[in-house]
Amino acid sequence: MHIRVRPQAAAVIALAASAALALVGCTAAGDTGAGQVNASSAAGGKNAPAAPSAKPTAKTASAPIGRDVVDEEVKAALRSAGLDPVKGKTTAEANGKKNASLVDWTAIVTTQQAEWALPRIGAQLEHLGWRPDPVAAGTLSYDKTDWVLLVGTVKQAEGVTLRSTESLLTVNVTYLGAG
Repeated sequence: MHIRVRPQAAAVIALAASAALALVGCTAAGDTGAGQVNASSAAGGKNAPAAPSAKPTAKTASAPIGRDVVDEEVKAALRSAGLDPVKGKTTAEANGKKNASLVDWTAIVTTQQAEWALPRIGAQLEHLGWRPDPVAAGTLSYDKTDWVLLVGTVKQAEGVTLRSTESLLTVNVTYLGAG
């Protein structure tokens, strides 16, 4: 059974699910995988992206991009905001296997870091060719070829204990493919 869902709705659902799965059971006092602002991480190592694996569709205006390219662009956007991509958690890689249609990153950061990082992440994504697609206040939404990207923060999340000064920062990118 195939159910059609608007790209933004699908991405919001995936964003919420990945945030919950990545940090269930984490507490602010425990090992949270929090991204830390680190000037040296902003210049972190850049790996060459792999060849595109996505297939073109009628709705793509430009050449398709693969999951590895999307992953590197998300990491570049995080680094441009002073966050260390290694310090976050992902649900898109299980047992060493990457999910071909999902890239995500979640971390607990201070609310101040989250507020500071959002516009910088957005600016870097636009620089990399992602097109803004406004959905709601406090959430950044972009698309590029057949990929939809959402960046958001929340101050409360089910299954995650946050201090009053902390926020959950999540980046979720979903490949919608040929629908």
